[in-house]
Formats: sequence, structure tokens, C-alpha cells
Amino acid sequence: MNTETFRREYDPARDHAWHLSCWLAPGLQAWCVHERSSGKLMALASGTGEELPAPAMVPARPASVSFTAMPEVGTLVPESALEPGTEMRYLKLVHGTVPTGLLRDEPIGVIGARCIYLHDEAAERNLLQRFPNARPLPLQGALVGHALAHGSTGAVAVLHRSSTRLDIAIADKGKLLLSNTFHATVAEDVLYYTLFCLEQCGLATDNTTIRAGGTHLTAGEEHLLSLYVANGPIPATGAGNTALEGLELANAHHWTGLIEQFSCAS
Repeated sequence: MNTETFRREYDPARDHAWHLSCWLAPGLQAWCVHERSSGKLMALASGTGEELPAPAMVPARPASVSFTAMPEVGTLVPESALEPGTEMRYLKLVHGTVPTGLLRDEPIGVIGARCIYLHDEAAERNLLQRFPNARPLPLQGALVGHALAHGSTGAVAVLHRSSTRLDIAIADKGKLLLSNTFHATVAEDVLYYTLFCLEQCGLATDNTTIRAGGTHLTAGEEHLLSLYVANGPIPATGAGNTALEGLELANAHHWTGLIEQFSCAS
């Protein structure tokens, strides 16, 4: 998972030109930089451990900073149904017993809902020591936005695979049909929950595009999916993404959850 990719023109010392996105997970940290004026992906670095990799290349004074901290437990709640002080009740209704952590919420205006979520407090505190104005963003919100952006004319399912979980967001003709998280440890779990979600949404495998990515997505999982779906899986982030133009970034779809932060934060 060690990656370091930088555009030649990227200068970490340039003031207030960049948006810095961070991915904070146990034993895996990553960051990427977008040029705020153009949206171009300028740099991406990842590595094992509990600190941001390639520290000398992290922008010294970015204009804005966002981060996603894993593990994350969340759910979507319609704005019309949410009353102040009831956030934890909704999490417990969906997940039962929930872990301790920082309770956050993020509005997703395009669907009139709010993402209520918990994430790791220690990871956030560590990043805020360096970037006090860093903004937390839920993975679920980034995936919903990605699904809606690519599902404007037809059905699309966005899969994001991390260490022991699978996040799925499904949209069709500009409407969000599903956003959920499942415990997944083997390739068969990824296939089962993908097919189950499509069935629950009334979608067929031959007319739904599957976009897949995530830090722990394997070639075996992609191959198994390809045996059951007609359209995909294609990389969630890859060819056709204008932000990547001219940047050599192998397996960019492994970092969809990181790269998509910019569109949520901008």
C-alpha cells in the first residue's frame, strides 16, 4: 500500500493553492492534494503506520483540509425527520450497539439528508494538532455523491472495499436508491452483498454499471464480480477522470474514498 505520486509542477511550499485530503485508518494513512483552481490531482502518498507518509511533501499551508477517519459507523437521515439531540438514537436504530467515538454529522443537500456518523477520536485529534481547521467528511457522503454523479442517466452501483467492510451506494437516473455498509471478509461477501443490494433496489445485473474501488479491493474480488455482472466492475476512479489527466497513478480506484473528498469539500 506504499504509494508516492507527484506532478512535476507540485510545490508543497506554495501557499493556499491546494486542498489537502487525508485518509486515516488503523495501520494505513494516505493523503492527496488537489489544485483548488482546476481540481487537478497533484499528489498522492500512502503508507502503513499511524502517521501521514512523505511528510516533507505534505503542503505546509494548504487553503483547506479534509479527512475521513476509519472505522466509521454512520447512517443517512432525512433532514425533515432529524431533531437536535436525536442523532445517536438513529445510529442505534440502524446499527444496534455502537462504539464510542466522535459523533459527527454532514449535510448532503442534493438528497435532503444528513449523514450521522461516528469515527475514531484519536485519529482526528492527531491530525488536528497539525491542521486545526481540518474538516471531517464521512466516507458514506463521498460515495453517495460519486454514485449520483455517475448515475444521472442509468443505474450505477458504487462499491468501496476496506479492510473488513463493503460500502455500497446505488443511484439510478439521478436518484439515490441505497447507501449501506456490510461486514465483508472474503470475496464471496462482496459478491453476495452486491447482488443482494441490486435485488432490493429492483435492478438487474445486466443493466447496472458496477464501479468498484477501495483500499482493500483485490483482483480476485473484481474477477468474481465480473462473472455475475455485465457492466463491470470498472474502476471507480480511473480512465476518464479529468483530475487524473497526465498523472501516472496506478490503481487509482484503490483511493476513491480519498480522492472524492475534494468534490465534497469544495
